[in-house]
Amino acid sequence: MDPLSKLLQRYCFAYTATHDFSVADQIMTDDYTFYMGEHAFTGREEAYKPAADRQFKAYPGLGFAVHDFFSNGDRCAMYFSEYGHSIQYGANTAWHGVSLYRWNGDRLTECRIEQDYYGRRRQLLTKLPDPVDQPAYAPWTAPVEKADPASEALVSSWLKDGGLLKSKLGSLDDERVAPSISRVLLLNAQTEIIDIMSAGKRVAFQVAVAGQYAGGLQELSGHEGGDAALYATGFADVENGVVCSVKAVTDRYTMERRILMAAKIG
Repeated sequence: MDPLSKLLQRYCFAYTATHDFSVADQIMTDDYTFYMGEHAFTGREEAYKPAADRQFKAYPGLGFAVHDFFSNGDRCAMYFSEYGHSIQYGANTAWHGVSLYRWNGDRLTECRIEQDYYGRRRQLLTKLPDPVDQPAYAPWTAPVEKADPASEALVSSWLKDGGLLKSKLGSLDDERVAPSISRVLLLNAQTEIIDIMSAGKRVAFQVAVAGQYAGGLQELSGHEGGDAALYATGFADVENGVVCSVKAVTDRYTMERRILMAAKIG
């Protein structure tokens, strides 16, 4: 098994699925940094553990499923679900996430991640949980392929041309299972590529898409026309020179909060 893949297996099932922080000490550097949306949280003890502990306490017994994973030996990326029972809401829920990782050859140093908290909120309020997608059969034994600059360049161009928010329905967030589609619409959108990596024809990315909010979220009715920024992490597969498959998670929940806060201050 590829050493980085084996490390992520420990991350997922020796640590995350068991809430065992002693394993986190073994697999993360002291200055481990995770990026979510516009924020960077640095320090395993100072930033990461407190955030993870809040999640574990809110969802005792929180579970974890890996649906897709790839590694080029130096970096890796994962499409996953977390699922559990909320103490506060008395409701079961499952939500997707996409994460990109770096390591130093021994321990993890960085994670760039988004999780679908917007879809999670819907489930908490309705008390109707989404199904948990089937786990991948053997994600850790998938062939390790070298990074492919050509695939990264093609996906970068596709992203900058607005491909993410134009991807087919079912590509983003909870669209395959939600009772209705709640996709952010932005006018005059400009995409900044924050991070990108590849393994062969598989590409993972983190982006920020800025523009004028034009609808899509019921909670933001009446706020159309204002400036907005949407962050996302995702997978894009390349076949025959085109992007053929996309799985991405956006920070639409946090974007909603940013817009409402700006309106309140304004």
